Amino acid sequence: MIRRLFLCPPVAAFPFDFTKGIVYYQPKEHEKFMQTISSLKEGDWVDGTFLVSAKQIMIAKNGGMYLSVKLADKTGEVDGKLWDNAEEVAGRFEKEDFIRVKGVAANYQGMMQVKMKAVEKVDDSKVDLANFLETSPKNIEEMVKELSAFAAGIGNTYLRQVMNAFLADKTFMDVFRRAPAAKALHHNYIGGLLEHIVELIALARDVAKHFPGIDTDLLTVGAFLHDIGKVRELSVRKSIEYTTEGRLLGHISLGYEMLAEKIKAIPGFPDELTMLLKHIMLSHHGEYEFGSPKRPKIQEAIIINYLDDLAAKISNFRATLKRENVDAGEWSYYSKMHDRYLYRQASYADAEGSDAPGAGPDSGRKGKKASGEIADTTGKLPL
Repeated sequence: MIRRLFLCPPVAAFPFDFTKGIVYYQPKEHEKFMQTISSLKEGDWVDGTFLVSAKQIMIAKNGGMYLSVKLADKTGEVDGKLWDNAEEVAGRFEKEDFIRVKGVAANYQGMMQVKMKAVEKVDDSKVDLANFLETSPKNIEEMVKELSAFAAGIGNTYLRQVMNAFLADKTFMDVFRRAPAAKALHHNYIGGLLEHIVELIALARDVAKHFPGIDTDLLTVGAFLHDIGKVRELSVRKSIEYTTEGRLLGHISLGYEMLAEKIKAIPGFPDELTMLLKHIMLSHHGEYEFGSPKRPKIQEAIIINYLDDLAAKISNFRATLKRENVDAGEWSYYSKMHDRYLYRQASYADAEGSDAPGAGPDSGRKGKKASGEIADTTGKLPL
């Protein structure tokens, strides 16, 4: 496999393209490796199989057409561009197909992209899906047991019943075990939603110990319920994608419907308790601009809002440093989610073992120095 690209004079020991003035390095057999998006560096020669998560024919400023695709594997996504024979090449494959790409990795406006030179469709049977779908590093069944233990410890009969109603729903649990928490921003892998919810419940219960008067039962069930609509908002096949109802309604609305159905089946469920659970679900994004129909107005909702945001940002932080292979003392590329550059201090190595898999929408390799750079500030993204 061809690995690196150098723009330099020809050397007899290297294959040389006289039409382009490019020398390619051919690695020895033991140096070959599976090329992943997270491993790409500027100047790399790319020769690998990727999933097409988006595809579009675009019009350039000069009026010419070019092909723009989003290439994906389990380590992240990167834009791919092809200018030659764009329409003809685009007809060879569709979105959700696997393609083999040959080209060059380049940095464009602070983001990595692949300048594609050749593209061919790859049959699904020849692809190992494990290279495209990341899974939670935590044991799925152990996390389900943790949820059951949380439910068993709930003193309020009605709150315990509504949580157990979901845990006993086989159809729901089959999807819940595999569901990601997001397409790109955080916990974006199989089992990611389950991991995020278990993590949030534990965080919320710890925080509640410091504030007398917190309803721990309401807090626990509210944390469990806050993102359940994502089992219908997102789907996992070859990649993580939004469902039609996910795009049209969103996980907050979907989760609200699911909660209302469960409560309806529990005789005598108190009206105020119903209202409080729905409020936590509707307000957990915190602000209207982040997609919350309501802002948090009870202390349990406030705790869940802030801890949900914290858990998502720490997950993204760790995934970003891992994806971009940021060394100690170095900076990441500009992060849209955090609205800043991220720094890896020397002591971070102590926590590296708990890095979460998965990646956000930013792609890159080694971190850039933040000083003197102008960020493409697009604002913070909703979680």
